[in-house]
Amino acid sequence: MTRIKKAIIQLPLIKWLVIEMAALVIFSLLWSLESRLAGYSAFVGGLIFVIPNVYFAHRMYRYQGARHAHLMVGSMFRAEGVKLALTAVGFAAVFILMEPVHVPALLFTFAVMVVLSGVLHFLIQPKRQL
Repeated sequence: MTRIKKAIIQLPLIKWLVIEMAALVIFSLLWSLESRLAGYSAFVGGLIFVIPNVYFAHRMYRYQGARHAHLMVGSMFRAEGVKLALTAVGFAAVFILMEPVHVPALLFTFAVMVVLSGVLHFLIQPKRQL
């Protein structure tokens, strides 16, 4: 009788974060060709997306396996709520605390990071561990 080993799927979150940060730096540099303020605003717009996603990934993928299913579901809903709140607080802080802000650069970079995250979801395949 042979034992069947189930594979545990591990997401390459570090690779995902490195690609997002590299894209953020590239977009910030491209926007800085227009002006220094645009480059700074683009960087901040990307951080408004990346920081809540890092929090979400950290909280979401703490638990693995069927024994922790109830913890995973509860953690997912709490993490998503906090992620949305962090995003809203990030935008509010930028528009309240940053005196000059280049709004097109901020919003465009945020939108591109959202699309990039969706594309990375299909490009980066999870690794199976036995």
